[in-house]
Amino acid sequence: MTERDTLIEALARHRGFLLQAAQGLSEEQARTRSTVSELTVAGLLKHVADTEEEWMAFAARGAQAMSGSGVYSTEVDWEAVEAQSQASGDDWAGSEWVDTRFELSETETLDRLRERVLEVAAATEEFLGSADLEAEHDLPEAPWFEQGARWSVRRVALHVLAEVSQHAGHADIIREALDGQKTMG
Repeated sequence: MTERDTLIEALARHRGFLLQAAQGLSEEQARTRSTVSELTVAGLLKHVADTEEEWMAFAARGAQAMSGSGVYSTEVDWEAVEAQSQASGDDWAGSEWVDTRFELSETETLDRLRERVLEVAAATEEFLGSADLEAEHDLPEAPWFEQGARWSVRRVALHVLAEVSQHAGHADIIREALDGQKTMG
């Protein structure tokens, strides 16, 4: 098995854990906060699909592919957000930037979210199947990235794998708190 095959297979396996955590849930359960966290299984499905799509766009086209909206919007004044955060002493509390990446609209049903995860997965697999894993791009501007840092397609794939894996674990905990079902243990 090649490195490329290994990356694609690992992403598929961990996406499978995430999708398994959602299997058999009602719409209400999928949107239920079962812990003190704001996270829900449905919100995690949305976030994973959006994040994977965004990072694969970066891998293909660079930071400009991520600058439209959200956390990497060129309209976010990160210096102001960080200054407000430091003034309040609470990790961006009170800043004008609001994280809406896990919020769901009425049209984002559990079935549609599952479909979206699979659609994004297929696009990722197609891209990684032929991409130059050594190709690099400058990272977008954000306070959590070192200035001037560059990531290769390989590094992006590993980042997405970490994101998917972490959120599959979150979904597993949420699911277990909902009905006792475990997807990963």
